[in-house]
Amino acid sequence: MHIDFFNLSEKYRLDVFEPASNEADIKAMQKYFKGTEIPDDYILFLSQMSEAEILVMNESYIRIWGASGCLEMNSSHKIQYYIPKSLAIGDDEGGKVIFYAEGKNGFGLYKVGFGDLDINDAEFISPSLSALLIDGVGAEVFL
Repeated sequence: MHIDFFNLSEKYRLDVFEPASNEADIKAMQKYFKGTEIPDDYILFLSQMSEAEILVMNESYIRIWGASGCLEMNSSHKIQYYIPKSLAIGDDEGGKVIFYAEGKNGFGLYKVGFGDLDINDAEFISPSLSALLIDGVGAEVFL
């Protein structure tokens, strides 16, 4: 599978990003989340860039963390304690975390407030990171 995350849907503008996560950081993240599904498209994203700040439909931003940021944020906010088998990969820069989990709409990306880490309160975004960023599915959830 090859997805070019630099070629985003017209609904987005990539404003800031850091270089790709290094292999050691990706391996550390995979080890930390052993037993939790880490979707291939997120790993592919990490191999292209990290800490991306993306403008959504000229109105709001989302940030997709790199491997070390993912590990740090999941650990410090105890996200798996509150939402087991989830994987937080970013935030909306407005107090809500973006994460992969099995929720009311099946497996996919959801968002919920950092202060309300409950899968039952989470809002479905998109079935995957590639569907969100490449196909534009779920962009309106951030408006």
